[in-house]
Parts: sequence; structure tokens; C-alpha cells
Amino acid sequence: MTTMTQTITKRITDQELLALERQYWDAIKARDARTVNRLTDPGSTVAGATGVSGWDPEAVSKAFEAPNYTIKDYRIDPQSVRVNRIADGVVSIAYGVHEDIDMGGKPVKLDAFDLSVWKQTDNGWTCVLHTESLKGDPFGRDRMAGHSAS
Repeated sequence: MTTMTQTITKRITDQELLALERQYWDAIKARDARTVNRLTDPGSTVAGATGVSGWDPEAVSKAFEAPNYTIKDYRIDPQSVRVNRIADGVVSIAYGVHEDIDMGGKPVKLDAFDLSVWKQTDNGWTCVLHTESLKGDPFGRDRMAGHSAS
């Protein structure tokens, strides 16, 4: 006799997804590796200004051991939030975010646009992809010495 497990897909609301994204940010801010690892898919990818990498439990631990980077505060712009339902049990959320960071004792403020892709698993929703793009000229002209973005 074969037994079948029925998977019931609960459609996550936009508000629940935003709350989940904030829970992730709060865990990173608190350097709570346990919560970050619970919310992160083991095969997840992070892409941003420093490159592309995996974000597995080992990478999370290494990131939290580095004392030169701490999120002091963040604000997600609720007016910029956009949710896309990619497939059954797969959603993305994109938004603008302001970050107050401590980089080796120096305060840094930055504005960025982030996107996370979440998938539903047997253990809840996990992030499989996160990207961050710094706000500014898309061609980097605002960061080139001797040039002004016009």
C-alpha cells in the first residue's frame, strides 16, 4: 500500500511576504544566524555590488563573525513594494530600502533597491535569491572621478 502526502499550498499575502522580508532584515540586524539560516534556502544566491555568492549556513556564520559591518537601522519604502507571483509556491518581492550601516566604526547611509525570491517548502517560506542594487546612475557616472551625472 502506498501512502501519499498531500501538500497544501497556502497563498502568502503581500502583507505576510513583507513581514517575512522584514523578519529577515531584523535577524541580520540582530546578527541572529539561527533565524537567518531558518529563512534561507540552503542553495540560495546573493548578488550585489560585491559579486555573486552562495548564502548557506557557513557563509552566514562567516558574515556575522566579521565585526566590520553592522546594520544599525533600515527602512523599507512601503510605497515601492512590488510582489510578483512567479509560480505556485514561488513569489518575489522588490522594494526600495534605506540602510544605516556601521562599516568598521564609520557610519554609512545608503539607498538601494532590493529583490528577494521566496519559495514555499515543507518547513515554511525560504529565501532562494536576494539582490541589491545601489541607488544612483545606472551607468555609474555618479561615482566616476571628475564626472558629473547629467
